[in-house]
Amino acid sequence: MRHLVWFGFLVFVSANAVAQQSVGDSDTSLHQPDTAWRAYAQASLWAAYDAIPVSEFGGDWSVGYAPREGRNLFLQRNRAEFGVEKDGWRVGIEYRQEGTLDASRDTLEFYRLYQQQQRPDGARDFNLSAKFRSWSAAGLRVGRTFALDAASSNGPLLMVSGALYANPRNRDVEADGTVNYKPTDVYGFNAQYLESNTKYQYPFMQDRTQTSSGASVSIALQWPLTERLQANLALNDIWSQMRWSNLPSVRKSINSEVTSYDKDGYINYQPLLSGQNSQIEKTGTIGASGALSLTYQLEQWAMKMRVDRIEGTTIPTVLATYQSNWGAFTASYETRFNTLGVAYDYGPFRLHLHSNRWPFSEASALGLDAGVHYTF
Repeated sequence: MRHLVWFGFLVFVSANAVAQQSVGDSDTSLHQPDTAWRAYAQASLWAAYDAIPVSEFGGDWSVGYAPREGRNLFLQRNRAEFGVEKDGWRVGIEYRQEGTLDASRDTLEFYRLYQQQQRPDGARDFNLSAKFRSWSAAGLRVGRTFALDAASSNGPLLMVSGALYANPRNRDVEADGTVNYKPTDVYGFNAQYLESNTKYQYPFMQDRTQTSSGASVSIALQWPLTERLQANLALNDIWSQMRWSNLPSVRKSINSEVTSYDKDGYINYQPLLSGQNSQIEKTGTIGASGALSLTYQLEQWAMKMRVDRIEGTTIPTVLATYQSNWGAFTASYETRFNTLGVAYDYGPFRLHLHSNRWPFSEASALGLDAGVHYTF
């Protein structure tokens, strides 16, 4: 057979195609309920990889490869939403696409050698561990903003919103095991692979239709602490439920000794394989994320400290904004992936770009936020 590992490293192939809300100064401001109509549209695109540039994912990993010790995280979050607000109600249509790959450094090292068709310099043991989760769906989101102090025009505000998703797509992959290499060009595999994928089709599926649904609840709190200091808290997907029926699933194991390479440089091996294709009932959650920020306003300047929590990872950010007659200019720095950002707000328009390298083709963390609103 041609392929080196037909199981666990398919996670890398699919992760580049997936992409909640971008880290940065996105438009999370709440508005006092009023009788005016307000239309809005916003989009967020964000990718952050620990080990490689975003643009290198589908390549051979020969450029910018710099993995962390231990756990390496690959995150992508895309989201687009448009809708209207009135009397404290918000109704919108949103599309979300999310993917997370959590892999050990040994897994990345082994995959990189494979991509470049190289052998280790000497005897080497690889402990493989990788988990990939992705989903995407469109749905209806309805939210309600409550003024917690009705007597104040600048009091605390609370928004509660819920979304219903139709036919969410899913791809989850888990791979673990060991690979042992000896200088005699022999690889020994003892590994397992489990994947569910809504795109799979098996011959026995003809009379078994896939069905899926999802729901999510999020909250946001805006609390003016003083005339100059304000706190914001967002808890995304604090409750969620995703369901799939007749979801295609594959489970495989490999226990083989590799002894040769084909003419293209790929490994041939004598397989000892076992596995099963099936359809399963599956439930899960989206996974909660959150953001807490403090903003201090001083005349034309605003200073903000923000902390995001995504997939068990803390992402601190500091921002400085200057309000001029030509709009608001913002600079930001995020310390987890070392990204610098610039933003511009003018009237109803907002644009924020952040990256950890220039040119963007070399960036391992890259994001874009844009939005527009109109009151009538």
